[in-house]
Amino acid sequence: MEARISTDTAQSINLWYKCTECNEFVFRGELERNLYTCSHCSALFPLLAEKRLEYLLDDPSAAQIRSTDTAGITAEGTISGYPAALFIADMDVIPAEIDVSLLLASIENVLQKRIPLITIVACQPAGSEETLTETTYLTMQLERLVDAALPHITVLTETDVYPLATHLPIGELVIAEGKAALQKPASPNLQPALHAPEEQLLTQLPTSEVRRETDISVDCYIPREELPDMLGRFLKFFSV
Repeated sequence: MEARISTDTAQSINLWYKCTECNEFVFRGELERNLYTCSHCSALFPLLAEKRLEYLLDDPSAAQIRSTDTAGITAEGTISGYPAALFIADMDVIPAEIDVSLLLASIENVLQKRIPLITIVACQPAGSEETLTETTYLTMQLERLVDAALPHITVLTETDVYPLATHLPIGELVIAEGKAALQKPASPNLQPALHAPEEQLLTQLPTSEVRRETDISVDCYIPREELPDMLGRFLKFFSV
């Protein structure tokens, strides 16, 4: 399971965080340097949307960022020198709380500038009653990217908390973020097949089964520390 930041009162003004997986304490500075990965057991701590921008973009300070209070951020910047627009839903947001206008604005932006779109969303419980009411319209707008031959990459995060499920439309390439390679890792597919537009809900075996079998709905599993480099490689491929 993914580690959670403990609320133990023994923590000194949040300078130390207790890993809920191995019960060891990790210094905040060390946690930040390790991309919020426990230095004792490699368990992943959850990342806020702003933190994801910091470690994904080449220069977060130069990124064009638009955010709201309802758990959504859009940004435009470069990853390994290649331009991309990002939509990041915060880790604890339910689909009904997502500001779809931000994602729609990102779609219009990438169509105008002809750059790839990267959507980053946390996994959600399969069969959740909270669904995105604008799913059909959003899917129609995302199909415009297909018509324009612009890539759409989806990154699923917090994969050790829930099975691989999201109620947002997924991209042509689906990446699952993890803490380590699986026993049967899927090789990065540089010519991914387009997922069916109607495929709104990805499902996977329970977490206990993840280590034994990969999910055919996911193109590749990538450890958190390798994600910026791998995204850069995909963007390079799509730019050719």
